[in-house]
Amino acid sequence: AREMHDVVAHSVSVMVALADGAAAALDRAPDRSRAALGELSETGRTALADMRRVLGMLDGDGAPLGPQPGCPDIGELVDRVRAAGVPVTTTGLDSLPTDAALELTVHRVVQEALTNVLRHAPGTPGATVEVRRTPGVVAVEVVDRGPGPGGVTRPGSGRGLVGMRERASVYGGDVDAGPHGPGWRVRVTLPWEGDQA
Repeated sequence: AREMHDVVAHSVSVMVALADGAAAALDRAPDRSRAALGELSETGRTALADMRRVLGMLDGDGAPLGPQPGCPDIGELVDRVRAAGVPVTTTGLDSLPTDAALELTVHRVVQEALTNVLRHAPGTPGATVEVRRTPGVVAVEVVDRGPGPGGVTRPGSGRGLVGMRERASVYGGDVDAGPHGPGWRVRVTLPWEGDQA
């Protein structure tokens, strides 16, 4: 259920933002509208493939599973959120952990935090994603600058933060999420003694 939530919530949030952007740009910038629709279609295809993969795991039908997303895929997440209209800057994506389970955790934390930016800070002037590795710790921080003018936030269920806490707890980690300046910050700290930076 957690994996399904993580896959579906992110993809659908990106798709809604892309559709809203395409509709807004239709008359004044048809090329931007077309580009957003292309991204919308691609995001939908990716979401469908991801959902089939998760459902295959649940069915236990023995179908071969594709690789789980990891740290190398974070750039693609960021690109989709940028395509949905959020300027995102990144730091530290070039020195990420190489343990598959930890990579999945870092990926899902960034995915959920960026989904929350789309849902709760529409029109934000920007967001940052930072991943830091220090001896014994991997830290992930995602910060937005608050909703833009006229941005209408969508209520949340809290499942995303619960999921982040569950994922962090596997490593004995912590999640700190709350207001930060005009926006919101999610900071996840994961103890890790594996491959050193």
